[in-house]
Amino acid sequence: MKCKNCGAEVQDNIRLCPNCGARLKKDSFPVWVIVLLVLLGAGFFILPFIGIIAAMTIPSLVANTDSAKNKAIYKKSLATLNQALLMSEALNGKTYSRFDDVWTTSIKGQLNNPQDIQNGLIMADGTEIKYERLGNPCVQVPTEPTKHTACAILTIDANGFAKTPNATTQRSESGKYHDVKDQFKVLLYSNSVVPEKGSVEEEIVNEYRQ
Repeated sequence: MKCKNCGAEVQDNIRLCPNCGARLKKDSFPVWVIVLLVLLGAGFFILPFIGIIAAMTIPSLVANTDSAKNKAIYKKSLATLNQALLMSEALNGKTYSRFDDVWTTSIKGQLNNPQDIQNGLIMADGTEIKYERLGNPCVQVPTEPTKHTACAILTIDANGFAKTPNATTQRSESGKYHDVKDQFKVLLYSNSVVPEKGSVEEEIVNEYRQ
């Protein structure tokens, strides 16, 4: 190797020219050190932004997932209850007018291994249902179901009454609902379980039918 300063021949591994003292090689960091420093520098600026974005989006994704799951459980539970009432009518040749008969024979008697809880039951898939008796005789479902004509209000809890939020979905100021909660209120009649006319529960059911 030649010295660029004086032209003298020098060994390759020498940093300074023994003839003129000029520097033959510039000190440099290994490539991996440079890459690491660049990545660390980029991470210092990028990671906080990633954290902010995650904090903003993850709760929304979780809420949307829970909403979809709760809707699906509600739809399935409503269908199961109505199937039990239809099965009871087919087997017994009639519908019942007493709440105790509707609950015990038409619903519990036709479900697959329901577990008793206070004022309610747990279905085979873990969904819990409680009733609130309204004191009316159980009649067949009218054209516009309301609390005034039903014999009981049933609360379907998608994740069980021991788990939060234990709340029903509310409408926003715009009239739309969002962030579906875990409880759904429906009305019990002698031959059907249906949501109240104009309720969020009815709107959710109609969404599935579109």
